[in-house]
Amino acid sequence: MSLAEATAHAKHDLGKYVAFQLRWIAPDSSDDELLDALRADVLNTRRGPSGRESAMDLWSRLRPTLGGADVSPIDRAIDRLEDCAAGIERGTLTRAEMEQCAEAARSIATALAGLARTHRS
Repeated sequence: MSLAEATAHAKHDLGKYVAFQLRWIAPDSSDDELLDALRADVLNTRRGPSGRESAMDLWSRLRPTLGGADVSPIDRAIDRLEDCAAGIERGTLTRAEMEQCAEAARSIATALAGLARTHRS
């Protein structure tokens, strides 16, 4: 798989869905609405008949295909999501912490879109 194909694939599989529900969250949304969006986007990023994959699991699978691309901003954002994951699952994050997690998810989407543009064939 070429780097152009790999970045397009990562943009679709992770970048599109890591902040999919978050797109619809208004700044004045309830904490429950934000938490539900984070659970869907971060913990259940990919869902299908074979089960679910979190954003972190997807990145672990996709990252090796992106050799030669600068993925350090995505690595940092994934690390932040990793730190948030247990709190998202348990529902124990403060609003500020949820907002930080949401920003990390959005930054992954933005970074992967940029990589796909940069490496487009």
